[in-house]
Amino acid sequence: MQTLVITSESEWEPWRKPWNALAKSNPMLSMEWLMPWWRHYGQGHELHIIAVTHDNQLLGVVPSYLYQKRLGNQLRFLGSGVVSSDYMTAMVDPQNAAGVYAAISDHLRGSVDSGALRGIESVQWEGISGSDAWTSHLTTFAELGGYSFRSQSMVHSWSLPLPSSWNGYLEGQRGRSVCRKAKKCVSRVESGELNVRFLTGVEGLDEGMKELIRLHQARRESIGDDGCFADPKFDTFLREAVAGMVVAGKASFSLCESAGRVIGVHLLFVGSDTIFMYQSGVDPSYLSLEPGHVIIAANLREAISNGYQHYDFLRGDEPYKSFWGAQPIPLQRIVLAPPTLKAQAIEAVHRNLSWLRSYCSDLGTASVAKS
Repeated sequence: MQTLVITSESEWEPWRKPWNALAKSNPMLSMEWLMPWWRHYGQGHELHIIAVTHDNQLLGVVPSYLYQKRLGNQLRFLGSGVVSSDYMTAMVDPQNAAGVYAAISDHLRGSVDSGALRGIESVQWEGISGSDAWTSHLTTFAELGGYSFRSQSMVHSWSLPLPSSWNGYLEGQRGRSVCRKAKKCVSRVESGELNVRFLTGVEGLDEGMKELIRLHQARRESIGDDGCFADPKFDTFLREAVAGMVVAGKASFSLCESAGRVIGVHLLFVGSDTIFMYQSGVDPSYLSLEPGHVIIAANLREAISNGYQHYDFLRGDEPYKSFWGAQPIPLQRIVLAPPTLKAQAIEAVHRNLSWLRSYCSDLGTASVAKS
């Protein structure tokens, strides 16, 4: 196996097809998602994608970049930060996983000692699932190399296993209020009170994005929040990313209408066996019609009918996710600090700050409980 480092888009682009084959289960690992992220959020930093190949076949990749700071560089995942990319990981060919993980570890160890990563403050992997197989390899890498290893809990993502039929879903929820809610949502559509449309092709891109921005911002502003589209960088990034994903069949929109007016919208990402709900918006004037719940019910029925195995609500602990039967999936940030005096001193500061924040949070919780 050979390990190479991709440092430019021109080097990255030729790997699109095999890259996306490795990322097929998670559209947020696809090149359609990560390359626009790099264009809009990578300014001032260095692309550092670790790729493992054999006979010019891509067997594994770490979608990463060097985040440059005054106190030293960090190696981070592409897609990190405010865009909330979930289930990030090293993508590997399952049949060659052990060799690929070993090659990645060898590269990291060698680069930190004398190569491109020399002088880094830390390796920070954000958005890794708590059950990710790569975690155990990172633990072993840290132990053998004298690195410190720290795992920080993040907000959960929420995943709902899908049965083979809609009736099977309702049977599984019998006795719960979600069963009654689901039937009510379906009835509203079947009676003609509301209508749900699915936009799956390029011809629906402009309408989908327009309604998403309008309704997402309307809902956020109604509760006193600026909304993510108030940030021009996020706006331009998402437009570019979704456009590429729609063309590649990795994104779609679901719209809820009342008397021809769009009152709710969901932006969905399409994986090989999972539908991911990335973002949504509703018209605050129509909350009594529950357009958000109606779209979820329609999305679940559509996903089940198309044979998908999971419906994933992604990051965030909003109550409606557990209401519909989804289960929490722990996400974590893994921080590795190399065995240098500077890196370990900075890591000690971060550990103490993390402990202090946790302690203050516990004190606040205890005060509320006693009041």
